[in-house]
Amino acid sequence: MRPDAVLPARADVIIVGGGTAGCVLASRLSEDPRVSVLLVEAGRDHLPGHEPDDIMDSFPRAATPGHLWPGLTAERRPGQPPRPFEQARVVGGGSSVMGMLAMRGLPADYDGWAAAGAEGWGWADVLPYFRRLERDLDFGGPAHGREGPLPVRRHPPESWPPFCRAVTAAAARQGLPLAGDLNDDASDGIYPVPMNNSARHRVSAATAYLDAAVRTRPNLIIAARCSVTAIRLRERRAVGVDVVRDGAARAVEAGEVILSAGAIHSPALLLRSGIGPGLAIDRPGVGADLQNHPLLPLSVVLRRDAVQPPDVRPAFQNCLRYSSGHPGTPAADMFVTILNKTGLHPLGRRIGGLMLAVYGSFSRGSVSLDPATGTPRIGFDLLGDERDEARLAGAVRFAAALLADEEVRRTADQPFFPINGALVQRLSRPEPASRIVNRLATAMLDAPALLRGWAVGVAGPPLRTLLDDEERLHRFVRENAVPTGHVCGTCRMGSDEAAVVDGRLRVRGVAGLRVVDASVMPAIVRANTNIPVVMIAEKAADIIKGERT
Repeated sequence: MRPDAVLPARADVIIVGGGTAGCVLASRLSEDPRVSVLLVEAGRDHLPGHEPDDIMDSFPRAATPGHLWPGLTAERRPGQPPRPFEQARVVGGGSSVMGMLAMRGLPADYDGWAAAGAEGWGWADVLPYFRRLERDLDFGGPAHGREGPLPVRRHPPESWPPFCRAVTAAAARQGLPLAGDLNDDASDGIYPVPMNNSARHRVSAATAYLDAAVRTRPNLIIAARCSVTAIRLRERRAVGVDVVRDGAARAVEAGEVILSAGAIHSPALLLRSGIGPGLAIDRPGVGADLQNHPLLPLSVVLRRDAVQPPDVRPAFQNCLRYSSGHPGTPAADMFVTILNKTGLHPLGRRIGGLMLAVYGSFSRGSVSLDPATGTPRIGFDLLGDERDEARLAGAVRFAAALLADEEVRRTADQPFFPINGALVQRLSRPEPASRIVNRLATAMLDAPALLRGWAVGVAGPPLRTLLDDEERLHRFVRENAVPTGHVCGTCRMGSDEAAVVDGRLRVRGVAGLRVVDASVMPAIVRANTNIPVVMIAEKAADIIKGERT
């Protein structure tokens, strides 16, 4: 169906949000020709074979403003001014713009969900859906699927570029072994990064689940550039949605409404519809328990002979999982992505780095509504839990030890924190002036040490300036940790009174309404969240089909 499809008066199922979960649900639920499905997306849709180059590129990000929610900001820590926060607004959602890492998380993550009251969501319950979604090109056996719509592939160690190989060797000298399958091993070690793409192209949820054949189904309508402003309720039952398209408002009736707008916009839509703490339908957990992985990027200047070969386009080659050992924290709670390039431009090919992240995070924030505009107000309280701050500061020292290794120093030097965001963005722009500045900055990397150090210092402070003062290190981490795109938890699944949805993803106290996206996660998983969201949507589709049968 074309992106300019006419909105119907009614659909059996209305899916609000064409992101990762929405694409999966639209595909799976429309497999039954008796069920009419309407997928509503605020952003644009791109027909198969007509996707923009930046979305299709296998390099990590497609953060073009046209693919993102305009004007969205978030408060990282209380007292800090809100800063722009990127969330996808395009069919495919985060899978169309983010990093393409195909990670599941650990079995203990899902067993923890079940223990916390999410009945039916333990590891044994979700593993069949992880297998269903994937076409693993490297591993088989009972842990993996070989026929799913999403390819999962890895770069073998013998193909890793120089900096990645050197960090691997340094980590091995610290007791972290080379391992193979990040999706079937809970141990600490160095792994190839599992990716859901091909060597040259992204494979988003839109590409995999809404292909040309699926779009010909007469019972499926994909309505892009349509904003849902509220859920229509009648006697505590969802009966449709209010939609605005090109400035014109209209109502569409539904047999069932499914929110798949993500952990920011799904709770915001519930709140705007009178469902939330102290509202007409009092659900105290709506918008609470906002979770994310705090991250701190650490860059290095690559020596000329350590530059990644130009025929290897993706940035992610290998990664490192380790246990912090901090009191009160789980094993395998830390994650480091190793980058042998950070951009496709000349400067990006000379800058590598380590992305330091707490993947077993505990801090909690919230999503509420701005009373003046009705738009989401996001407060992460990133590192609000002392354990998160301590572990991220510890990750800096862990990274410093790796970068001090003699083999690593033969491939890279001048480690620094790239906190000058305005400069980084300017150097990455495609216009002629930025390209000239980019090339000049690249040339500075081969200047004498003093001049090179000055140039690096413009982008951010050197690592060495933080290692002799623990208080200064913690303050720097608090002020400069950034939220990833792994937002979740704001419509938490569970059986207690604060839970927003039950184990069948039905909004408690409202008939005909479900939430199916990352917002239902009871606790953040130790992984990037896109593949777990695909799993959630696959399982949800089976639940819904089972109820209809």
